[in-house]
Amino acid sequence: MTESILQDYQHSSGPVFTIAVPYAELTDATPTLGNPCEILSLLAGTALCGAITSLDASDSIAIVNVAPCFIGNWEVRNVLTYNPGVAELTWGAINIGDLVYYDASASMPAGVYLSTSPLNTGGTANSLFGAIACITSEAAALYPLGGITASTQNCQVMQRGAGL
Repeated sequence: MTESILQDYQHSSGPVFTIAVPYAELTDATPTLGNPCEILSLLAGTALCGAITSLDASDSIAIVNVAPCFIGNWEVRNVLTYNPGVAELTWGAINIGDLVYYDASASMPAGVYLSTSPLNTGGTANSLFGAIACITSEAAALYPLGGITASTQNCQVMQRGAGL
């Protein structure tokens, strides 16, 4: 398996804890190195989420960091609610401490997996991914990000991971 180092903007404030997950067990069965991910679960909103740290394409296995409090830099959609079964309905500014969810709604922009909406377009629960966090005063000074119109913001997110 080829190991890859993630971009230097991703940080961990604790130990790295990785597990091997077959692609077929991920919500997005075509994972990308460095992206957030959700492992399939029997109950909506209860899935374990983490960050993809390595891919083994020959065996279709993703190595996922599920350590609690890992901080990554990811795109977050500022959607708050959906018009059930249709599209995004309301939006809000993203602030430090806001909860972030893994959102597989079809209306999400390509390559964006995280939003501030606890429910998806189908009205079922999104899995809690983590919360907005800042590791520098320069980044903290930029908040809140976005506003009451649809936008996607680059944010530092502390993942919930396993055990929180």
